[in-house]
Amino acid sequence: MTPTATPVPDPDFWDSVWQRAAAAPAPGPDAGTLENDIDRGKLRFLRRRLPAAGVAVEVGCGSARLLARVGRAVPALRLVAVDPSPAALAVVPHTAAAFGVVVEARYGRAEALPFADGSVELVLSGGLLEHFPDPTPVLAEMVRVLKPGGVFYADVVPRKVSWYRRREAARMRRSEWMADGVYESAYGPNFYADALARLGCATLAARWCGVYPPFTGLLPGRFRSILIRAAGVLDGTAIAARGGWYFMLVGRKTGGSPERTTHGDTGR
Repeated sequence: MTPTATPVPDPDFWDSVWQRAAAAPAPGPDAGTLENDIDRGKLRFLRRRLPAAGVAVEVGCGSARLLARVGRAVPALRLVAVDPSPAALAVVPHTAAAFGVVVEARYGRAEALPFADGSVELVLSGGLLEHFPDPTPVLAEMVRVLKPGGVFYADVVPRKVSWYRRREAARMRRSEWMADGVYESAYGPNFYADALARLGCATLAARWCGVYPPFTGLLPGRFRSILIRAAGVLDGTAIAARGGWYFMLVGRKTGGSPERTTHGDTGR
């Protein structure tokens, strides 16, 4: 699939999101939030491939919540959160304090990361890549900064009508837009796996996830956590490929220790 040329949305939308986040107390890793429930599943998927030490970078970090959780799992990692929004970077210290980790907040655009070639052991993005009409330049930068054998991780929320997102779909103004100022591409895991392969990064695993009933976000924290954990048995299945909210990919830059590549869950 060839990316289409579509205007990039107004970044003010995201600034308003992070300004609201900065004004509220930052939830810690054990808070009963939907985001924490989802992030625990992401870490389970990624954990066994995390490097034991080195530099971990989250690109388009937003609040840097996922990076902070990774830092708790591997304390020896140096954590660097990168975002072009000063409003997002202002949230990062609050997240770091709530998670009990140290995170360096650094200004930078995803298409021009402020790191030397081959200088990073782990590069992450969460809910970022779908917001680019053509995510290939961002993928190229993420792979560029990785050391040979370094780990790539992304989770992507593509434009699709899943059970969980029917409300969002009802707000669509046209096929590419989910809300004012938010672009979402429809590219699936195979698009990203093929792009990463061309860039010298093998996809080790890709998995559709997030088969959540539409009322999930309204449940009390304990019941929601139980439901999301139970729904995890559907991750990686045909049901998740059809009705899942997002997919996850983990890869390794070529030139390091070999590891078997799996494409069984990649879908479209």
